[in-house]
Amino acid sequence: MNTLHRCASDENFAELQQDPFYDPAVDLIADYLTHAFDDPASGEVDRWTLSALPATNRTAARQRLFTLNVGPMEVLYVERFLEGNGIVDYRIAMYMSEYALTGETLRTLDQLENTFPLLHFQRTGLASAGGDGIVVDWFVSDEGADEQFFGLPLAAATRRLAELLVTKGRGPYAPYHNRAFAADVLGRISGA
Repeated sequence: MNTLHRCASDENFAELQQDPFYDPAVDLIADYLTHAFDDPASGEVDRWTLSALPATNRTAARQRLFTLNVGPMEVLYVERFLEGNGIVDYRIAMYMSEYALTGETLRTLDQLENTFPLLHFQRTGLASAGGDGIVVDWFVSDEGADEQFFGLPLAAATRRLAELLVTKGRGPYAPYHNRAFAADVLGRISGA
């Protein structure tokens, strides 16, 4: 029996909408899904899931805003860092294909790190990625990091990993999927 988790609730979605980074987060998710799938709406739950304010690695000083999963693997999330009663920073982490990233840029990982010093590149040992996964992360407070990030060939690198992940089958995340949040993202994609 599938039990609805808190991160799938309307309450978590309403709370998430109050975060100052909500709109940029929705844009990131919409871009990822548009790059990864020809028709993102047709793959909801079967190919991808989206959670709102999941408990993953949550501490008093760090919380995830969302996690986007493709098949059995997380591929995109944003964390907010807290101090006292305020938000001090956000960290964006996106998984992509190392092969596509290095192939499209014609640079090794070491060269990418030198070319984009505000971004962090780390290979993932997650079996679902089949040895081709890399996570690229950066902090919003690092001036210019967003320009470096969006200068990467994100469409090719996300598509290749997503194509691999959907061959692994449906992930176990349906009970965590927040349908209201997903509807908002899909509405952004369709222009509704």
